[in-house]
Amino acid sequence: MKKMMLVIIGIALLFLSLSCQKDKVCHVNNPLADLPWLKTKINEFNLLSQGNPTLTVAIYQCKYGNGKTGFLVDEGNIKSLHNCSGDVLCIMGGFAGETCSELRIDNAELIWENNN
Repeated sequence: MKKMMLVIIGIALLFLSLSCQKDKVCHVNNPLADLPWLKTKINEFNLLSQGNPTLTVAIYQCKYGNGKTGFLVDEGNIKSLHNCSGDVLCIMGGFAGETCSELRIDNAELIWENNN
């Protein structure tokens, strides 16, 4: 009976830890603070906006493809979609035009914006 109780508790703890991991984005609790490439981007944008008060930049967390997590960086004329590692998956606007047509971007939620 005691062994059965321990097994049940163990299974419950396993399910609890798995459900908590669903709240994580890219295996981190806070992508803005915990993803080095995203932190670097934000620092760069903050520096750029000091010299250019009209610069508007926003970062959105979104889903693309088959529900993968991504980040859409909106620099006004150019928008780029990045994966969790910071790799650019596609670009919209600028000289390249539209390269994101094959990726379906859904559920874009604003997670950072410079405040000029």
